[in-house]
Amino acid sequence: MYFTLRPVKGERFINRQELLDEMISELRDVESTTGYALYGKRRIGKTSVLKEVQRRLESEHKIVTVYFSVWDLIEFSVVEFCQRLSMDIIDAYRPYLGLKYKAKELFQTPLTMLRKLLDSSELKIVYNELEFLIAKKRDIDKNLLVENALDLPEKLARSTGTKCILMIDEFPSISELKSDSNKIGETIIKKMRTIFENWERTTLCISGSIRSTMKLSVLSSTSPFYRQLIIKEVKPFEREYTKELLSGDIEITEEGVDEIHNFSTGIPFYIQFIGKMLERRKGASVELIKALEEEFLLEEGDILFKEEFDNLSSKERLIAINIAKGCHTPKAIASAVGDNISNVNQFLTYLEQKGYVLKREKGYYILEDPVFARWLEAL
Repeated sequence: MYFTLRPVKGERFINRQELLDEMISELRDVESTTGYALYGKRRIGKTSVLKEVQRRLESEHKIVTVYFSVWDLIEFSVVEFCQRLSMDIIDAYRPYLGLKYKAKELFQTPLTMLRKLLDSSELKIVYNELEFLIAKKRDIDKNLLVENALDLPEKLARSTGTKCILMIDEFPSISELKSDSNKIGETIIKKMRTIFENWERTTLCISGSIRSTMKLSVLSSTSPFYRQLIIKEVKPFEREYTKELLSGDIEITEEGVDEIHNFSTGIPFYIQFIGKMLERRKGASVELIKALEEEFLLEEGDILFKEEFDNLSSKERLIAINIAKGCHTPKAIASAVGDNISNVNQFLTYLEQKGYVLKREKGYYILEDPVFARWLEAL
């Protein structure tokens, strides 16, 4: 095994066996359209779970999995979302359609050439979708655009006699999609819910990092997908899995495992990062590990966290720093930042919505990411 900072799958995938077994058992059933909603803090491994499920289902007969991450969008426009999603769906179905060209290549082909390339009846659905996207006008009906993109997996599944599993990573970020500078993403999520009701051969699996936005989409009783998906929280590693991950490629003592597990609080990304730093050094003493953790906070922490931190307002930054330094109640924070409690409560709500702060209990707040908290404490 080697340490990586990217989503893992295959033999490098550790833990989550119970979750994987359940998901694969359900998803491989061609008669079932039951899907899953995964939630958990940033860098906890949700993408790895989705990609490992996708890998394990690759050999299943008549099962087609499509992985799409909303965070891969650049413009965050409705048109871009529909284009990218449609292309990923078409690419996943290439083996069943006999397509010689990737969707991106077809998308860049002039309309006059498409009929020559896609002249078989089996590819009519693909042609219609590409023609619609290529020939789009600026004033096109966005509802129709979304419907075409979300009807595509169901149409392809029916025409090929397959089941499609549509995996949308960071699903709540759809709410940020724009059309002509106006946010209409929440309307699109509601539209997706309507289309979802009519799927018979398509299953939806989604993930989200920010608890508040997952509530808006899935978790609360007023959300569009409430009780439509099986909800699973992806939690940090227990110590035994931290040890398994670290012991695969370096020699490390029990005390060293404890140190890294306590520092990372079981978040796989940080375990991988410290492991990668140790790979380049001789030995793995507790002293060296502590030194590398400090190095990580000083150097890599700036890369990982500074942009996120700078995107917060000045009051949000000040509140976050004081939480990191031990102020956990609105009263204590208000005293530290020189503001009144009502204003502090308002900004705590903003930080909750953005996924930085978690209300652990009534009137008691902590930072969602403990490593981010340590970075802030050192500022």
